[in-house]
Amino acid sequence: MPRLAVINESTAATDAAIEAMLPAFLEQWNSDLMIVWPIEAATLSFVPASHAPPAGTWWVVFLDDSDQANALAYHDLTNEGLPIAKVFVKAILADKASVSVGATHEICEMAVDPWLNVAYQDPSGTFWAGEICDPVEDDRYGYEIGSTLVTDFVTPSWFAHAHAPSTIDFKHHASKAFEVLTGGYAQKYDATQGWVQVTGATARHSRRALPPVGSRRERRARLRSGWQLSARHWHR
Repeated sequence: MPRLAVINESTAATDAAIEAMLPAFLEQWNSDLMIVWPIEAATLSFVPASHAPPAGTWWVVFLDDSDQANALAYHDLTNEGLPIAKVFVKAILADKASVSVGATHEICEMAVDPWLNVAYQDPSGTFWAGEICDPVEDDRYGYEIGSTLVTDFVTPSWFAHAHAPSTIDFKHHASKAFEVLTGGYAQKYDATQGWVQVTGATARHSRRALPPVGSRRERRARLRSGWQLSARHWHR
C-alpha cells in the first residue's frame, strides 16, 4: 500500500490550506482513480516541514519557486529511490492556475506510473506514454471534491484498450481515443525521433507547452542513465 507524505515548504500556501486539500486528494485516489485503474489503495498524511517524512513514503512537496525552468510541478525520485511530486506554488499562481489541480495531476500520474516506464501500444503499433493527466490537464477540465478542485484523468479507453469501458476520461470531456484537448499534451514513440509530443489546439501558447527539465515528459525522453535523484532529502 503506497503511503504518501505531504510536506509544505511554501510560504505562499499555509499549512492549513494544504491540509484542507488532503481529504480530496485521498478520495480521488481511493475512489475515483481506483475504479478506473488497477492501483492499490493509499494512505496520506501531513508532515510539518521541520519533520522528516517516515521512511518508505512517497512525497508530495509544496515549494515556492521552481528548481527547473518553466516547471509548475513535476515528478522525480527521492534519495530512497521512491516517487516524489514537487508542486511549485508561486509558479502555479503566477500562471493563474490551480495549485490543487497541479498537485493531483502529479499524484494521479505517480499512482498509475510511479517509475516512468509505462507505455501502451495502439492498434497501429505506436507506443503512447502512460501519462494519464496530460491529455486533459487544463484546469477547465477539473472537478471538485468538496471545495477542492482536482484534475481530470483519462481511462484505459483513451489508449484504445480493446476491453476498456467506453468512457475516454473520467469527466467525459474527450470523445475518442488519443484525443488531446486544448491545453493538453501526450507523448508517443516515433522510431526515428524517439518520444515526440502531441499538443492540444492552444497548448503551444502555454508555459506548459515544452516539457521542463526534470518533468515527467522530459525525463521520459532521456535515457534512465541520465536521471538524477532529487536533491531534496532529510537526514535521519
